[in-house]
Amino acid sequence: MHLIERPLFSSELLAIRHAIARPTQAACSDLAWAAADLVLLPIAGVFALHDAPDRHFIANPNHALFLGLGQPYRMSFPGRIGDESIVLAFSQAALAAMLPDTVGVDGLRSPRLRPNCLLSPASVVERSLLWHTLTKSDPDAIAIEELCIAMMEAALLSAAGSRKDATRALTARRRRQQVEDVKEAISLFPAQQWTLDALARLANSSPYHLARVFREEVGLPVHQYLLRTRLGKALEAMQATRADLTGIALDAGFSSHSHFTSCFRAQFGMAPAEFRRLTSLR
Repeated sequence: MHLIERPLFSSELLAIRHAIARPTQAACSDLAWAAADLVLLPIAGVFALHDAPDRHFIANPNHALFLGLGQPYRMSFPGRIGDESIVLAFSQAALAAMLPDTVGVDGLRSPRLRPNCLLSPASVVERSLLWHTLTKSDPDAIAIEELCIAMMEAALLSAAGSRKDATRALTARRRRQQVEDVKEAISLFPAQQWTLDALARLANSSPYHLARVFREEVGLPVHQYLLRTRLGKALEAMQATRADLTGIALDAGFSSHSHFTSCFRAQFGMAPAEFRRLTSLR
């Protein structure tokens, strides 16, 4: 097997890389051992993962596969097509919070967890959105982290075979307080380049718990709430001053004028310049 890898994203929560594998003359790759807990999300092609002498799993862009730290495996390539995958490596702290709460296991090599699963149609779309976001010149870190958490949760539930009613470690009052702490920080400093990890530390939570609790309590992912807050700050500035739109966008926390315009149009159905023209006529 000929393998090419390149890093795409890294934060305290997880690292992501792009892996391209191509077949060689050998029918199967050499034996290897997973250097970390990994989630493989194929985006093109097909491969077979062999994790035991008489067992293998076919993976194409409809699947997710789990490799636990130290797990031996080989790969082969039906049709000699090769494959491309997004590889997620969550931190040990993230997995320690995520696995017991979601499916009641303490490791990806648990016998209660199938090593592969079929992704739901929604997860396939999320995987495509993740790939698109990762290839942008100015990817949104929180959006990437939340997409990965949502996909990981869905994949784990599919691999476990059923949804478990997780015993929540947080009371409803504490959940609400954590959410309000994050809303306050974002409201006061919307232009800061927040990460889930930084916001989770403010809320005395894990990034995984924060992403779930915030979405459940507010009805929006953290990154969408952050974007709305930045748009609100920009609207306020646009109505209070005649400052240049690029300056307003950067002051509000957007990476560029084009990023601001696309978010503004998606939220309000018009470009910032059009909004400014409308308000100047009244």
